Amino acid sequence: MNIRYGFLSAILFFCLSSGPAFAADLVRAPRNAGEKMRKTEYRLKQNYPAPLPAAPEKYQQLPAAGVPHNIILIIGDGMGAGALRLASLHAHGAPGKLVMEQLPAAGLVRTVSANSNVTDSAAAATALSSGTKTDNGVVGMTSGFAVCRSIAEAAAASGRSVGILTTDSLTGATPSAFYAHVKNRKMEPEIAAQTLLCGFELLIGNETKKPFLPKSNGGGRSDGRDLCAELTAKGYAAVGSERELSAVPRDRKVFGFVSFPIHDPAVLSRFAGEAMERLNANPKGFFLLVECSNPDWGGHRNDPDQSVAGVLMTDFVVRRALAFAEQHGNTLLVVTADHETGGIAAAPNRRDPKTPHLSYGSAGHTGTPVEVFAAGPGSAFFNGVIENTQIPRRFAELWKLNIGSGADGSASSGNEG
Repeated sequence: MNIRYGFLSAILFFCLSSGPAFAADLVRAPRNAGEKMRKTEYRLKQNYPAPLPAAPEKYQQLPAAGVPHNIILIIGDGMGAGALRLASLHAHGAPGKLVMEQLPAAGLVRTVSANSNVTDSAAAATALSSGTKTDNGVVGMTSGFAVCRSIAEAAAASGRSVGILTTDSLTGATPSAFYAHVKNRKMEPEIAAQTLLCGFELLIGNETKKPFLPKSNGGGRSDGRDLCAELTAKGYAAVGSERELSAVPRDRKVFGFVSFPIHDPAVLSRFAGEAMERLNANPKGFFLLVECSNPDWGGHRNDPDQSVAGVLMTDFVVRRALAFAEQHGNTLLVVTADHETGGIAAAPNRRDPKTPHLSYGSAGHTGTPVEVFAAGPGSAFFNGVIENTQIPRRFAELWKLNIGSGADGSASSGNEG
């Protein structure tokens, strides 16, 4: 299926093949009866910069077969097809012009959780990290609360380096599913404590520190622990800026709480580039998760500026990852979303192509499938229609690792979708 021209046909396929429950989720009114949908020609508060457009044939040359030495997973939280279209129209005056949309492999991802046609980020991230469907709100565990081993944990156990980089809190639902295991995503102090157990080489999130600090030090922990001090004692260097990250020797582990302002969409890519070079020092390879949370926040707030800036921030990371892959080779890059947020629809505006018409059909998540793009060794797998659980399973297959639930880390049966 050609994702660039057949999206509506693919959505119809999902509706028909997934049964009435899923179809109903797509068509039911997302707002209260009588509430007017937001339809507007919206002029953004600023003209957000975007990566230079990419020629599709340039990336067709990247090898699609073989075993990758490195895997980079980029998640645009809440980044559905409508947000992609809106951002491309704003930045390029036409749809389908984002860098990620030029990657040689493209498909659709079904995002339903174990107990709902509309997933939350915790269940979606657990599916994307461990290949296991779980209930909404659960992080890194099955619906029955059995621990699920993530691809990041399995990669670390195999001797590879691992990095987690997010514009969300380190204890946010998406990043935490790659290293933590709790019954409820709200258990942020417990999630934060598990950063000390994962041993990953890089752990960087936004400026939210409260789950890591005791109440006596302005934090939210009632147990008196200062996890920042504990991480430092374990050999981690604390960083709070790009300059500080660059100054730390690359053989030292780092953690940090930094700012990712949306007026600078390239900021996350600069951190990501440094993370790739740091992790690449390991001759065994690395796994890197980069999450941009802004598309989700923009969808929830019906804020086009944050929707657009978040997608373009993600696209800058894609551009930087492609540059790394071209320079170093043997790297699998996969770009997707955990779910769609906001029910965004965008259409070209003939009067002003960069000021598209748009509508937010919801202030929450929707059950609409999201897109996936890929390049590099193993990327051919991501053409067509897949479940979100198949993404980390493909990684595990390529690297011959065990992920999911079970004492030996094997995937659970009957709860994977």
